[in-house]
Amino acid sequence: MRGLVVSEADKQFTSLKVMHPGAVLLKEGGQPVPLLPDFGFIAGGQTHKMDLLLVPFAHSGYVTRLFFERKVEGRGANWNEHRVVERNWWAPSWNHVPASMPWTQMLSAHLRAVA
Repeated sequence: MRGLVVSEADKQFTSLKVMHPGAVLLKEGGQPVPLLPDFGFIAGGQTHKMDLLLVPFAHSGYVTRLFFERKVEGRGANWNEHRVVERNWWAPSWNHVPASMPWTQMLSAHLRAVA
């Protein structure tokens, strides 16, 4: 009997789910995108809690993207609204977070845009 083949996306998602147990794996254009509902983070010394969507592949001219449920006022630069997985999201201009990074590190690298 053949063993179950675990994809790289499954491995990455498992690590992300350890960090945020509420994470859900969705698809955008046939590719995996982790949704992080009610994710807590600190930006500008303030605690925030909102849904985040990590896009670990090239999207809208960026190497990878992190989309936010709403703008983080006073943080990040050049926020734009996008429609991803049938929902509106906000993202600051923040590029060059490589797709080769583990998803947990990719998330942290993107969160620096609003730190």
